[in-house]
Amino acid sequence: MRSQRKMRPLSRYLKDYKHGQTNCSHCGKVLDRMALVFRGQLINKEAIARMDQLIDEQVWLKLQTELTALCRFCSDIYCNTHSTYFDIMAFKQYLFEQTAMSHSTIREYVVRLRRLDDMLQAKNFPHENLHGVSWHACLENQLPDAGNNNYRIALRKYDQFLGWQNTYL
Repeated sequence: MRSQRKMRPLSRYLKDYKHGQTNCSHCGKVLDRMALVFRGQLINKEAIARMDQLIDEQVWLKLQTELTALCRFCSDIYCNTHSTYFDIMAFKQYLFEQTAMSHSTIREYVVRLRRLDDMLQAKNFPHENLHGVSWHACLENQLPDAGNNNYRIALRKYDQFLGWQNTYL
């Protein structure tokens, strides 16, 4: 007599997985709302609902290793940041792991660097102009007039990150 494997819809496995996650896999923040990422792509609830193919536990165990549960902030950076000048993912992780900053403060720094990155891209700022230990000094004349101090503060933090990275990585 052959034993039958229990087959369930993939959507059910995914929903159970989502409900079982308590912390963001990047920053460790307790999840109230979360984003599910599979192979680098966000999966929304509509997509999950359409995933009705039947799979068994063995297939699920393999698929599960490719899933990542993220808070909304980390998912936004992970899936929507295509930075040219700054390593925003590594900077965010540095701020979470090496500083005692609040989640909202880290978000502000990241948002400022993303905006600055967009402005530098729009100006076709040459990458070779970013050198040395102080990107703040290299970009001083490129900062927008509005909120200039906010960008300076973010750049000084980025300089600290680069110093840490050069020392420890």
